[in-house]
Amino acid sequence: MAIKTILTHLDPSLATEAEAATTTQLTLAEAFSAHLTALIFPIDTALTAPSPADDATRQLEDRAVDHLSAAAQRRCVAYDVRKRTSYAYGNGEAFADHLRVSDLAVLTQHGAPGIGAQILQQAAIFDSGRPVLLAPGVRPLVRLPQRILVAWDATPASVRAIHGALPLIGAATETIIATVTDDKELRAGQSGIELAHLLARHGAKPRFMALQRGSASVLERLLAAAADTEAEMLVMGAARHAPLHNLMLGSATQDVLATVPALPVFLAA
Repeated sequence: MAIKTILTHLDPSLATEAEAATTTQLTLAEAFSAHLTALIFPIDTALTAPSPADDATRQLEDRAVDHLSAAAQRRCVAYDVRKRTSYAYGNGEAFADHLRVSDLAVLTQHGAPGIGAQILQQAAIFDSGRPVLLAPGVRPLVRLPQRILVAWDATPASVRAIHGALPLIGAATETIIATVTDDKELRAGQSGIELAHLLARHGAKPRFMALQRGSASVLERLLAAAADTEAEMLVMGAARHAPLHNLMLGSATQDVLATVPALPVFLAA
């Protein structure tokens, strides 16, 4: 899959930080000659259908558009902006609708997500059928990642995440395929070694790494491996479990969505 349309969200309350909040988005759009579409709406209204914006909100939206436009023009990135008043239903649903006709969503995380941000992330990941890149605001991508850690457990979600990330994996100087071997048992045809062969045929430079989970969570183990290998991005499948499953067995997806990881995380369900 080529990345030719990138969708993002920009909160008008961050109008003066619009360029910093879209650094990763602009980096990827520039690298892949992709079109960037930005939906601009206040994240704290994500629980309800948006009402017409008041003057103060419109001014913030206009300011956010100006800052994003200037940054995109400096990088020669094609873009368009759609404000909250261009649709009349919930923000999460609207974002998922737009994402279905895009190749990738990039959402910048500025801190532990509140309810509105969680709804937006859940809709993007689980209701769109498209991959989502969660980018920490404090560590945006200023170039394509040179070393990528791929979490492989042979689930359909991990397959979709890896294939969605192929343009990034193919451009990286190294891809580390990591399997937490004591989390679940994989059959021979599902091995990370076989995946390495596949990625190599796509032009990647892969190597396999077996990890022991031990007493850590799966996400903790993956992030530790990412730090050890100096990976600049984590690619993993996303799964939506029942609350009891999350409580009893844990969930790497839930852990990602509840925090701000130290590096960008590429997800697909």
